[in-house]
Amino acid sequence: MDKLIKKIVIPICIFIILLLGMAFFDYIPLKLFNIDINKFSQSMKIFYLMSCDIGYMIILFFIYKDTLIKDFKSFKKNLAKNIDTCFKYYFLGLIIMMISNVIISLFFTNATANNEDSVRELIKLYPTYMLFSVSINAPFVEELIFRKSIKDAVISYKNNIFTKYLYIFLSGFIFALLHVVSSSSAIDYLYIIPYLSLGIAFSSLYYKTDNIFSSMLMHFLHNTIAILLIFMAGV
Repeated sequence: MDKLIKKIVIPICIFIILLLGMAFFDYIPLKLFNIDINKFSQSMKIFYLMSCDIGYMIILFFIYKDTLIKDFKSFKKNLAKNIDTCFKYYFLGLIIMMISNVIISLFFTNATANNEDSVRELIKLYPTYMLFSVSINAPFVEELIFRKSIKDAVISYKNNIFTKYLYIFLSGFIFALLHVVSSSSAIDYLYIIPYLSLGIAFSSLYYKTDNIFSSMLMHFLHNTIAILLIFMAGV
């Protein structure tokens, strides 16, 4: 029973707490001190949101400090091999993501990628902040939560073929679901498929390399290219 609690229950609780923290961390000071963020100037909003993001990144860094330091040294030591593996998994996930996007847009014209629409709107309002949030904050925070903490919860108790694929699917599915969960129409949830393909690529990559910087690097690359393309297209 002690082993069960230590290897499964505690990691699951950590994942839930970190997930809630990612979603609500910037709301906590506002509620505690009864602050109306709508009264902030745009520059103050950017400063506040960025401060919250950096604060949560620091918290995650100290929680996973040993893993981050160990994985960084290992990734740098085997840089060429790791990058080669990263791009193989990433491009496979990206191809499936692009194909599924095309199929959905062709056959389900009423479906919209609500998450992408929301990002575009926020980029119009806070371009500098969104560049930081999408390119730096999201890869760091999401990989530690959706890849590292879920793997700890699923694999740490028993590492076998079942838990391997359970982890890969759960990690990809939860990642995808939270990118479409705010969709207003049921048909919009079709876009869970493109996000799922990318999420599974990242979780498979992390399982393969056992190095968080593998999926983190590809997540950073993907998000940075995406947001730069949006900027180039004039939002």
